[in-house]
Amino acid sequence: MKPNFRWKEPRGQGKTSFRAGHQDSVNSMKKVKACEKTGLGPVSTVDSGEELVKNEVLSENGETNNLKCFVSDSTLSKIRTRRNRFLARFRVCWKPEWHISLGLMLLVFILSKSTTVAFGGSSDFAQNINDDGDPFESITYDDGDAVQFVGRRLSSIMDMDVATATEPNLDSVSGSQEETVEKSSEVPPCATNEKRQRVKIQYTSSIVENEYIVAFKGYYRQEARERFIQAALNESNVVRWELVPRNNPASDYPSDFDVVQIQEHHKNGGLDSLKDHPAVKRVTAQRMVIRHLHFINDTEDSDEEIWDNVVFANITQSGEEMLLFNLTKSDLRKDHLENGTHSDDDDDTEEIEVDYDGDSDVEYNDVDNNIEKESSLCEGDDCKHDDVDVTWTASRPLRRSSLTLGTAFWQTTGRHSSRRLLRTIPRQITSTLQADVLWSLGITGAGVRVAVFDTGLSKSHPHFKRIKERTNWTNEKTLDDGLGHGTFVAGVIASSGKTCLGFAPDAELHIYRVFTNNQVSYTSWFLDAFNYAILKKVDVLNLSIGGPDFMDHPFVDKVWELTANRVIMVSAIGNDGPLYGTLNNPADQMDVIGVGGINFEDQIARFSSRGMTTWELPQGYGRVKPDIVTYGSLVQGSSMEGKCRQLSGTSVASPVVAGAVTLLASGVLHRGGIINPASMKQALMASARRLPGVNMFEQGHGKLDLVKAYQVLSKYKPQASLSPTYIDLTECQYMWPYCTQPLYYGAMPTIVNVTILNGMGVSGRIVEKPIWHPYTPQYGHHLNIAFTYSEVLWPWSGHLAVWITVAESGKDWEGFARGHISVTIESPPEEGETQPRTSHVKLPVKAKMIPTPPRNKRVLWDQFHNLRYPPGYFPRDNLRMTNDPLDWNADHIHTNFKDMYQHLRNSGYYVEVLGSPFTCFDASKYGTLMVVDPEEEYFPEEVTKLRQDVEKGLSVIVFADWYNVSIMRKVKFFDENTKQLWMPVTGGSNIPALNYLLASWGVALGDGVYEGDFNLGDHDMYYATGTSLAQFPAEGTVVRKTLNDQGKEMLEAETESVPDVPILGLLQTKGNGEDSNDISFQQSGRLVVYGDSNCLDNSHLQKDCFWMLDALLEFTMTGHLPGVFSSSAGAPVPPTTDLPTKMENSNLHKHSKVVEHTLGMEQMRPLPECPVLKPVMPQPLNVSNKNLNIHVGLKLLSQPEHMAGVVKVAPVDVQPLPLDGHSNSRGEDPADSGGALESLSYSSERMPAFAVLSITLVILLVCYWYRSRHRPKRRRNKLRKVVMAAINGRLPSV
Repeated sequence: MKPNFRWKEPRGQGKTSFRAGHQDSVNSMKKVKACEKTGLGPVSTVDSGEELVKNEVLSENGETNNLKCFVSDSTLSKIRTRRNRFLARFRVCWKPEWHISLGLMLLVFILSKSTTVAFGGSSDFAQNINDDGDPFESITYDDGDAVQFVGRRLSSIMDMDVATATEPNLDSVSGSQEETVEKSSEVPPCATNEKRQRVKIQYTSSIVENEYIVAFKGYYRQEARERFIQAALNESNVVRWELVPRNNPASDYPSDFDVVQIQEHHKNGGLDSLKDHPAVKRVTAQRMVIRHLHFINDTEDSDEEIWDNVVFANITQSGEEMLLFNLTKSDLRKDHLENGTHSDDDDDTEEIEVDYDGDSDVEYNDVDNNIEKESSLCEGDDCKHDDVDVTWTASRPLRRSSLTLGTAFWQTTGRHSSRRLLRTIPRQITSTLQADVLWSLGITGAGVRVAVFDTGLSKSHPHFKRIKERTNWTNEKTLDDGLGHGTFVAGVIASSGKTCLGFAPDAELHIYRVFTNNQVSYTSWFLDAFNYAILKKVDVLNLSIGGPDFMDHPFVDKVWELTANRVIMVSAIGNDGPLYGTLNNPADQMDVIGVGGINFEDQIARFSSRGMTTWELPQGYGRVKPDIVTYGSLVQGSSMEGKCRQLSGTSVASPVVAGAVTLLASGVLHRGGIINPASMKQALMASARRLPGVNMFEQGHGKLDLVKAYQVLSKYKPQASLSPTYIDLTECQYMWPYCTQPLYYGAMPTIVNVTILNGMGVSGRIVEKPIWHPYTPQYGHHLNIAFTYSEVLWPWSGHLAVWITVAESGKDWEGFARGHISVTIESPPEEGETQPRTSHVKLPVKAKMIPTPPRNKRVLWDQFHNLRYPPGYFPRDNLRMTNDPLDWNADHIHTNFKDMYQHLRNSGYYVEVLGSPFTCFDASKYGTLMVVDPEEEYFPEEVTKLRQDVEKGLSVIVFADWYNVSIMRKVKFFDENTKQLWMPVTGGSNIPALNYLLASWGVALGDGVYEGDFNLGDHDMYYATGTSLAQFPAEGTVVRKTLNDQGKEMLEAETESVPDVPILGLLQTKGNGEDSNDISFQQSGRLVVYGDSNCLDNSHLQKDCFWMLDALLEFTMTGHLPGVFSSSAGAPVPPTTDLPTKMENSNLHKHSKVVEHTLGMEQMRPLPECPVLKPVMPQPLNVSNKNLNIHVGLKLLSQPEHMAGVVKVAPVDVQPLPLDGHSNSRGEDPADSGGALESLSYSSERMPAFAVLSITLVILLVCYWYRSRHRPKRRRNKLRKVVMAAINGRLPSV
């Protein structure tokens, strides 16, 4: 395998020998000659092997000062003395014993070779690298010049005061032949002035009116699909319909979907007929995705400061008096020109005119190209330019101070002092991740087909030599990249440019243009392109896109089909950090490699989205994502002009992993079908290096380690594995949030959602049921374990939800309980096999238990009544955030309410999550129920149950949000291309439903919308788009404040200050008694209602109100009213009949778990049964796990080292390999044997011999040196003298 690029020397220098032992002498001679030219000293008195001092001090303007050489005679004398003394010692002590030294050197060489094999290398270079036995296939001949291609690490070492330019050292290759290597020096002189940009990506997904995707159960020709649709629609009397033409390369092949456009108003009957057709699988609305690429100029300041330099929205009014949430391209162009940053530089890329809503034509492509030009590496002295100042939209609000504390970076590296200096160094991502190690083995990506789904690529781009195919799936007649994002992504994967190398320069590039120059795409475009990628048998697919819509079923189903066809998909998790619960699809799918971003200081990038997944809420719990993280900040890649540029974002980290996967796949092609999406993901996760102090929802399994992943893949054995590989509810910070709260009897189950990866086949199943093995000596019998899991593992994956509770025996016990869960996975036999493949995996479990806390310390969080996007349009709770109107962070205590949860835990409260209706919890165990930002309706049974619970002592805290039908009609989600309007399902909260819940106590909320700053006691507060109390009992305490009428501002564009707005009410309920002296009154619970939840929500947090939450909990738990509320009490709120009502024609029933639409009327669904999980029957083991950390010793099962070719894998029963190499049948500790997924970087069988040989060698060398150093002069004995004299004929006469 021959890479198509080489290292070149800088001009004016010849080829340099890098043979070990001579480099210092050569450098010294250069320095001596340089000093001789300056005439500063008598060079004739200097030895060629002696060091001189060379200082190249860089001045502020970048010029180099004169060379200064100062060598004194005394210094030369000392150098000669030390050298002669060392040579004399060597001649006396070592040279006479040269044969012993040679033997020791030979022993070291043999030992090093065995060590190389043990660590995943090969003792037979020719056999394992080349099939033809040529050990020098890695030598590349370019244009007739014999140039050895040797991988190397490009590292630049710069000091704060003195910058010394040094040549990078290259690793030596096998063999005695001396090779010369050319090196590149094409680093522009203005590298320190280089523009660095962050690519912020915002996605807008909307439904295309009257267009529907009809998915079929199989692949059919176009004529057959049309007949199916025609037959179905004819039965429904739908006349006006047509198929949307799809003019793309996939139109010539059978397909499993069509796009139909129905023009009639009453089309529900037609849709129902389509769904009932036996050949139709699903009918869903066509979706349009608009991607906004925002190339934000990065600075040398901290990541947080960048957020303050972005304008986040452009609110305009249309003729229909409606808010628009999109920043138009004309506004972008206008701001760009007003800032004086437009350049008239020549551009070879074709300009594309875009017309938006009748505005003048916008040469948007020209704007992006100029930004790209100014940010790319420049050459010459005329490279200085002004900063580009562009106003872009963003997907996140201004910087929130509460998120910067302990959220962005928990770990510290101690390198912040040099951060600015390091950022000035152009970074070769391939060198940082040691791709050169694989290149030196001849692994360069050859034989692997990699697809890039993005904005296209120019055919004549100089960085790409192996563009196999370019296809266009958009409605534009071009294949070229008009934005630069697709070029950059492809460059990171497979560029052969010398200054911005890709990982796999010899890979086949398949370019899929799925976004227009306006950054618009449709679901159907992706479906066609995915089908074509399957037909072309693509191996790796990079998808640097994503969005929150994990319920776009055609897209999700097609991703599953792709991976089922052995396509390894890599996708970015999103740039919506540092908020939690912001994962993008498809990166959050189990079969996709989801990639997060870090910077070059190994810190989680602020922009990188965080887990957990939110598919499983509210009944379950999210899975661990991302899978791995890698460098996504200031990464170098190709620009459209053929130069290099730096970008940041998870869309940059994704092609880094895709390029690494392509390189790894090319290195194990000889292993055949063993490599698949699951096995590649297993290898990446097993070899990843965990970042200290970072939890699993930020880093997944850790940082990408390319070399270690290759070692794992080269010895991989088909098996199943788990993610996470263990459950340790005591390990902080990695196991956050599990480690923050111990278990206790009577609590809601703790759910750990484990992902099963099945490397044995695309489908599989769990044999029988998982088994729980408690360790009796370690009190594992105090834990009850229940399971829910996937019936079928497809494609390549499934889930295993572990429900953990405390048994009654542990009610009053405190300590740590341990055990493990064993699972057997079975897959059908592969071709040539007769028996199913099986794999036994083990999941260690460790948990801390405490006695049950008192009732006044237990808080229950209502998760069941929270709804979010997808699939419905649930608007943001803060109407000032017009840039991101969708509420999609799940409203969970471990996502956007993370800081509030951590504050409650620090305050001594125990917080549990209720994922079921109010009828499913025992209120006698809890002091307070928190209902925060609810959007769901309530069952009548829930209302009755809650009233009874409050009478028995349960307290309720409600944090509501805005609700106003007029504003809901005004705040429509408007899409400029389809003119499709999305009507909100409800307001920030469902106030009519809350009023129904609180009516028993005479409490109601109104439809006023208010915002503004105020003081409560000594605390500054901010009311962000909240509601007010409409009525409250006179015996309660009401807090009133002066606020701005935000509703009037939005509806009438007038600002008005409203005094005495009732925003907070506190009530001691009466129960069944009539006065406060009654016992029932004293035992009944308390009720608190506050009109705004934004002060608790990380998504909108500007000024937190955690202190107020503590005061409210003091009132609800103990009945004591804090003085901060009593001193601010205002007039009571009299009853009223003018309360908010439901919006007509609301679509809440489509997304609700409580109401449904039947016969044109909205009615309640049946009350669901409460979930009851029966714990599995434990199988105790009388063993103990001696490891303090339960993940120690977990290994990935390896393939035998002697297997180098394509091997048919016989049916095997995969068993965990313990550290000592014996099987479980020999009686080892099952707790210490590793069946879970970890890396295997060495052969465990060779390590004892290696250790013994190493220790022996060290002892021999020390003894030999000591004996040679201190050996006295030996005397010949008399017998020897006589014998020697006799031999020489000098015997004495008698």
